[in-house]
Amino acid sequence: MRKRVWGLGLVAAGVLAGTLPMMAGAGAAVAKPVPAEVRLNQVGYAEQASKVAFMMLPAKVASVTFTVSCAHRVVFAGSSKQFAGSWNSTYRAVYELNFSAVRRPGTCRVTATADGLTALSPPFRIASPATLYHGLVMNAVRYFTSERDGPDVVHSVLNREPANLTDEHAYVYADPKYDNNDNLLGTLRKIGGPVNVAGGWFDAGGGYEKFAYTASYADGLLLMAARDFPGEYSTLEPEAQYGLQWLEKLWNPAKKVLYIQVGIGNGNASNTIQGDYNFWFLPQAEDRMDVKKGGNPGPTAYYVKYRPVFEAAPPGKKFSPEFAGRFAADFALAAQLDARSDPAQARHLLSLARGIYAMAKTTHVGQIVTTFPYDYYPGTEWKSDMLWGAAEMALADEALHAPHSQLQADLQTAAFWARQYIKQGHPVGGDTLNLYDNGALGEAELLQAMREADFGSHSKPVIAPQALLSDMAAQLRLGENWARGDPFELATALGPSDATPHAFGIFITNALYQHYGGSDQFAAFAQQQLNFALGGNGWGSSFVVGAGTTFPRCMQSEIANLAGSLNRKGDIQLGATTDGPSSLANFIGLGTVQGMKACSAGNYKPFNTKTAGYVDNVVSWPSVEPADDYTANSLLAFALAAVTPR
Repeated sequence: MRKRVWGLGLVAAGVLAGTLPMMAGAGAAVAKPVPAEVRLNQVGYAEQASKVAFMMLPAKVASVTFTVSCAHRVVFAGSSKQFAGSWNSTYRAVYELNFSAVRRPGTCRVTATADGLTALSPPFRIASPATLYHGLVMNAVRYFTSERDGPDVVHSVLNREPANLTDEHAYVYADPKYDNNDNLLGTLRKIGGPVNVAGGWFDAGGGYEKFAYTASYADGLLLMAARDFPGEYSTLEPEAQYGLQWLEKLWNPAKKVLYIQVGIGNGNASNTIQGDYNFWFLPQAEDRMDVKKGGNPGPTAYYVKYRPVFEAAPPGKKFSPEFAGRFAADFALAAQLDARSDPAQARHLLSLARGIYAMAKTTHVGQIVTTFPYDYYPGTEWKSDMLWGAAEMALADEALHAPHSQLQADLQTAAFWARQYIKQGHPVGGDTLNLYDNGALGEAELLQAMREADFGSHSKPVIAPQALLSDMAAQLRLGENWARGDPFELATALGPSDATPHAFGIFITNALYQHYGGSDQFAAFAQQQLNFALGGNGWGSSFVVGAGTTFPRCMQSEIANLAGSLNRKGDIQLGATTDGPSSLANFIGLGTVQGMKACSAGNYKPFNTKTAGYVDNVVSWPSVEPADDYTANSLLAFALAAVTPR
């Protein structure tokens, strides 16, 4: 789970107002009756999909009656005794309302009644998959465009201006050291440069650093979507290629060195070295800083204007394997895209993939390297990345008609890492597809590579396809295990885990599982993950900007906060995907930074649980900070949902 530690600021007291005891006394207001609520996917449901809504009530009832009305006409009437569980001390009963029989397209609402309480849902559509999700893919691409760094920005998207042009001549520094509170220790020591690391995407909404760990994951998902849905989304492949251009700048094959980070988020405790999180402004302001002695803000902000670059390992030394696997996957995916139109470029990209893959340190790995500080992204799993990279190289071999011996070697390598990944198992409490575990992607791509391979009728697959499908099913069952006890069936730990990307990850996993021959036994469960992220949750908010009627308005995004509208209308950061609910402890002591536009929306306090809360407030990074990896998950999920009957 990502972590943000602000260097300066005023404590934003009462972000979770109402979690403290109420002061009682004479004249205290009488508690208002608890209103009933209906939660569902505010975007809507494909005609053939399972369709489930939920009614939240203060206590159990004998049954819930409900209707579905489309175009002001009741098209379905039903009742439910399906108790889904208790949500919190206010909403002690949640009932599942199934209206899967409704298939005619239209704009609809659910009205539910129980024990004298009535609730009306937000409007939603029943429509074809493409009608529901095509626009959301385009929005997700737009988010990445809004997060571009460097000279090549798109001004029409949130009035973006060129930014961080100093990255064109950046210097390389030795690995920084941080204490347990993510305070920088000592000084930064220059060891090389200059290097051109301009471009790429900002990592997340609340800062302007650029991380290879997240960018390589996100661009891989964009490239997969561009490859698998050619011509469907006009802006998708160009944006994926924009991300790839930055990744190419990070890998120097001649020196065998990989640059993995541009900028520092946190400075030191004394603020003699400030980091990116000390400031809140539009990105072009970093170039305009006066960091000379006596200037504003002065020398303490030197590394905010002249951003340091850090390496995965010294030149020529093998480095953390997840970087090797992900970069190889990205370069090989791009080779697949270019194989027909520009085979020479495709072969060059595949060569880059092989070169970086060979630099993976796969023995005595220890703690993998992700970012500085490490606990921004405390990843541990890396075998799935090695699987993913090898599978994409095999697919690139096939696209370029490489010799069978080369294809066989890459397939064998992918199969080896598939076995190693499967051997790790998926224990209770384990992880599923997201930034930290790419297993489902690698397994699906290996299945595709084996489908396309042609070694004659007597050859055996390098690994049994059923072994890969069984492991994907194990990941889906793990999600089901997480969902037990949660009325809204979230497939991960509610609170300590990144909720939204895990929900999208399960949807992606099931779509790939079914595409490669798996059964539909997880389809309804996977659909509920999509529902959860788009409003079918305890808080009744979609966690994707522009998706549904209620979505984050006050994101912790400098660009959205300073250049966009704060009322969910007009010029907003469409497509931005946020985490949603988070552990209550993450909201304690949140800080403001000079320059923030104060913004708070909604009253979600009544729906918080003992372990998780949701706050739509600009200071609330745990809930409403958008990020590349979150949005990449939603993009691929929407692209799959747009074509896959559910």
